[in-house]
Amino acid sequence: MSSLSFDSHFSAEARNHSGEALQGSSIAQAKGTPDQRHPHLRLAALSARTQTEASPWVLSLTRRCIDFSVAFAALLLLAPLLLLAAVLVRLSSRGPVFFRQRRMGRHGREFTLYKFRSMTPVSGRGASITVAGDTRITPVGSFLRRFKLDEIPQFWNVLRGDMCLVGPRPKLPHHEALHMDCRPGITGVATLAFRREEEFLAGIPAHELEAFYELFIKPAKAQLDLDYMRTASLSSDLGVLGRTVASCIFGADESLAAPAEIIAQHAATRNRPSKSGPMSVVPRSGVRENPVSAVGLSSEM
Repeated sequence: MSSLSFDSHFSAEARNHSGEALQGSSIAQAKGTPDQRHPHLRLAALSARTQTEASPWVLSLTRRCIDFSVAFAALLLLAPLLLLAAVLVRLSSRGPVFFRQRRMGRHGREFTLYKFRSMTPVSGRGASITVAGDTRITPVGSFLRRFKLDEIPQFWNVLRGDMCLVGPRPKLPHHEALHMDCRPGITGVATLAFRREEEFLAGIPAHELEAFYELFIKPAKAQLDLDYMRTASLSSDLGVLGRTVASCIFGADESLAAPAEIIAQHAATRNRPSKSGPMSVVPRSGVRENPVSAVGLSSEM
C-alpha cells in the first residue's frame, strides 16, 4: 500500500506555521511556563485560531451537500449490513443494539453520537478510554471494531448535520481539545495516524490512562486535525476517505503510525515515580522533550 504523505495535504505556509507553534510550546515547556503546566492553555490557543483559519472548503455549502449525499447513499447501500449487524449485536449479548453517547460538536454544542454497541453494559460510570484486550468488548463487538463497522450508524449523524465525513473525531466533552466552527468527522488525519491507539494504550497503567491521554494523545491529535482542517480541500478529503476505506479492509497502514509510535516510545521510557509526578516522561536521551513537538508535521510522517 502506498504511503499517504501528510505533507501533501498541507501547504508550505501551514507546515511552517505548525512548526513555529510547536517550537514555541517547546520553549515554553523548557522555561516552565503555565503553557507547560497546563496543556489546556496551549490547546485553547490552538482552538482559537481555528475560528479564522479553517479553509473555505471546510465551511462551504458544497462540502455539506456532498457529505449529505454520500451519507444518504451509504445508508441505503449498507442497509442489509446494518440489519445483519443489528441482529448479531442484539443476539450475542444483553443490552441495546445502539450505543449512544454525548459528544462535543460544532461551536461547542453537544450532540448524541450513535454506534453499534460493541461492549457489554456496565453499571455506573465505566472507563471512558478503551484499550486492546478490554474485557468489556464482546466477540461480535471485536469483529465490528476491527473493521470499523460499529461506526456505520454515524452516517445518520452526518445526515442530521451533527458530523461530516472528514474532520476531527468528536470527543467526550471533558476530552475536547478543539472548539472549531466546523463539524467533527467520521474519519480524519488523526484517526488514521492513531488507528492502533487501543493497542499501545493497553500498556499504560489503568490509574494513569486518563492523565496520559490528556497530556499526550489529545494534544497530538488536536495538532494533526488543526493543521489538516486549515488547508483541507476536496482532493485531500477524497484522499483521507480512500485511505480510511483501505485501512478498514487491509488494516492499519504502518506508514501512518509515526505519531502514535512516538507516543508509545514516550510511554515505554517514562520515569515513574519522579519528582514531577507519575506522568513524567523522559526520552532515551535523558532530556525532557515536548511530546507534541515530537509529532510535528514533518516529512517523516
